[in-house]
Amino acid sequence: MIVDSTVEPVMPMLRAVGKIPSGLFVLTAGQGPQMCAMLVSFVQQLSMEPICIGAAVHKDRAIGKAIEHGGGFTLNICHAGDRALLRRFAGRSFMGDAAALKDLPSRHLPNGAMVLTEACAYVCCERPRVLDFGGDHLLYVGIAADGDVLTPDDARPMVHVRHDGSKY
Repeated sequence: MIVDSTVEPVMPMLRAVGKIPSGLFVLTAGQGPQMCAMLVSFVQQLSMEPICIGAAVHKDRAIGKAIEHGGGFTLNICHAGDRALLRRFAGRSFMGDAAALKDLPSRHLPNGAMVLTEACAYVCCERPRVLDFGGDHLLYVGIAADGDVLTPDDARPMVHVRHDGSKY
């Protein structure tokens, strides 16, 4: 069912789904000239043993292929108050455009994963599996293999609450 949430009133169910909080993250995948990055919000820890992280990505995004072919992804967790990182990625993706990403403060892990050093924290996930549940997004699930907090421990991650469940 496709719902046009720009027409008032918004269905109560869509408003309720919009109250499910998420964060804002920059997902990176691929290596070298094939490096991809994009802003995502549908992310969740899915398991504790092993620690598994899931990130849902729209089916038409090229970063999905980079995750599958590159063997993993890095979740860069945006911190509250840092609008500069969000502005850089809002409304656009960097797919296989290493030149566009070169000015970002970052470092690369030994496995080639890109960590954005202005992020609150990062989690590097390996051995991704993809789940197509029939919706417009694919769920990429990876096993957390590396990660660290890059800001003081009292820095809070960005929390995102949507107006309704039919749009970002």
